[in-house]
Amino acid sequence: MNSDITRIFFGFALPPEVSRRAGMLRTLVTDPKNAVRWVKGRNIHLTMRFLGETPRTAAEEIIEGIKETLTGYGPLAITIKGAGVFPAPTRPRVLWMGVTGDNEGLIRLEQAIHDVVGPLGFPREDREFHAHVTLGRVHYPQKVTPDVSMFLNSEYDPIRCELKSLHLYESNQGADGLRYIPLATFPITTEPRQE
Repeated sequence: MNSDITRIFFGFALPPEVSRRAGMLRTLVTDPKNAVRWVKGRNIHLTMRFLGETPRTAAEEIIEGIKETLTGYGPLAITIKGAGVFPAPTRPRVLWMGVTGDNEGLIRLEQAIHDVVGPLGFPREDREFHAHVTLGRVHYPQKVTPDVSMFLNSEYDPIRCELKSLHLYESNQGADGLRYIPLATFPITTEPRQE
């Protein structure tokens, strides 16, 4: 990738317990052909908005715009619970952990992010925002579809999280695999911004 271009997204870091639980959930998927590309534990997060390949100059503009916007959105209290897939168990493309709690706050925050990035040429996805923690992806065509029935019927103790800082992550490919590195961190606060 051109060094003037970066691959970025907005998201929240999650406590280590989420990664540990994700590791357990992986074992419940029957995947003899290794069709699922699992997210490494260190990279598990809650995505708010994926922007993709972006000129670094635009990333700087986005950072400045978000700094001016994020007040009155948190901290947000959520609970990680349950497991699911998109679009259907017979043809899963995304395997995820569910998010409950302050979904209204997450939706308002996603809208605030869009209000900054939309005018800069980042259109919103066609599908409605649905908060979830991505654990793995399946790319088709595959000769064997992973069996996710045990994964979908799994139960685990809900994990409560308080989201206090939104990150703009850069996706970097290194010798040890993909890493998500924060380019900028934005406190999520109910306090008015200091002038």
